[in-house]
Amino acid sequence: MGSRNKKKSSMSSLEHIGRFFILSSFYYFFLFKAVEFYYIEALAYINRGMNIPFASLSLLLLLLARMGMGAGTLTKVTTAQLDRAFPERASTSGCASITEFTSECATNEQAAQAITNAMAKYKVTGRGQVVALISLMAYESNKWQYNINHFPGRPGQGTRAMLMYSFVYAYAKQLYPSQVQGAWQTSSDNSTMNNVRALVLDNDDSFGAAFWYLTTVAKDFASADKLRSGNIDDFKAYIENGVHTTWDSGRGDIWTSVDKSIY
Repeated sequence: MGSRNKKKSSMSSLEHIGRFFILSSFYYFFLFKAVEFYYIEALAYINRGMNIPFASLSLLLLLLARMGMGAGTLTKVTTAQLDRAFPERASTSGCASITEFTSECATNEQAAQAITNAMAKYKVTGRGQVVALISLMAYESNKWQYNINHFPGRPGQGTRAMLMYSFVYAYAKQLYPSQVQGAWQTSSDNSTMNNVRALVLDNDDSFGAAFWYLTTVAKDFASADKLRSGNIDDFKAYIENGVHTTWDSGRGDIWTSVDKSIY
């Protein structure tokens, strides 16, 4: 009887712990939603030039909530998250308005699955890393509209990350070594470069290219502490010193939208 009582007490403790975690999860979820609501209201007040102290307090609360909920790792990216960030590509009709290069456009549903696959394949799960790579790809592909470079139309340049041909070649060579000849690395033949690019344009390979680049080429930025959650300065540093391209406000706007949507 003593052992039964002891076992019953142990199970009761586990039940209490389980309930605590469930209630805590609900609490933090609704806390975040409440703060997000006040954040939107605060911006409305700021736009009207009213109640700046209230607006500032709301922004501070949002920051604190997101520091608690936005940090850590992700196991997947969902269609709903991308729909919040890029409503233009929501649902199966997300590409319906595209009138040129229509076969290249991807919906958020297609992007979410491919990004989730890339996270697992390249073991990139830090929230800051994932937000950064999604933001990079969305900017370069005009939110999944393009899969190859059309403006000005560089031969061999493509994937959702718009890798230049030298990186496209290295990526394709790693994925499909038997199909890519060594001599093609320095090829100046447009058809050859485009054929190499074509090998890595399906959804998984194309969305995976940004993850491959981070973990293979820009390895100095591959650790989670280099692309921290909620840190736009880290993203800017990656663009300028990891991707080696120019920063502009458009990149910042997309990052902000993604950062607010992935939680």
